[in-house]
Amino acid sequence: MIASLRLLAPRYAVRRVTDLSPALLRAWRIDALMLDLDNTLVAWAEAAAPAVVCAWVAELRQAGIRACIVSNNLSGRVRTVAAQLQLPAAEGRFKPSADKLRRALRILGSAPERTAMVGDQIFTDVLAGNRLGVPTILTEPLGPQEPMRIRMLRRIEHVLMALMARRGLVPRGLDV
Repeated sequence: MIASLRLLAPRYAVRRVTDLSPALLRAWRIDALMLDLDNTLVAWAEAAAPAVVCAWVAELRQAGIRACIVSNNLSGRVRTVAAQLQLPAAEGRFKPSADKLRRALRILGSAPERTAMVGDQIFTDVLAGNRLGVPTILTEPLGPQEPMRIRMLRRIEHVLMALMARRGLVPRGLDV
């Protein structure tokens, strides 16, 4: 059971993706990011990244930290946001398959141990990253608007996060 829980446990956690400053990423020995789209970079169903995310991506770029979008969203929004942020987007099977993340690693040209998967869901983002063996960073969802299936999964996530916290498997300070 503990081994299964470890696959869902993030290595790090932050409130928002924009809390990942270049200095913090360097302290964690992370040189590249694989970024989820919905409720991590943009609110669910939004077609444009907020100004704060645009500024954050520019700050990463200036610091030499590479990034790539890895989303399960099939709409044209992925390409639209990727173009707006001037970031590549990895194609491939749905997370939690690690296939899309392997493609992102090739796009980024970075070592797995120095590349983090960042997202707001443990069943897709964290599980995919942990299956590939890359550092994982869990963010809080940007907003409450989500499809019903994800809202149902959030309830299960909450229970599992509390269980993982009791077993010392989640980073300190993560609100569960």
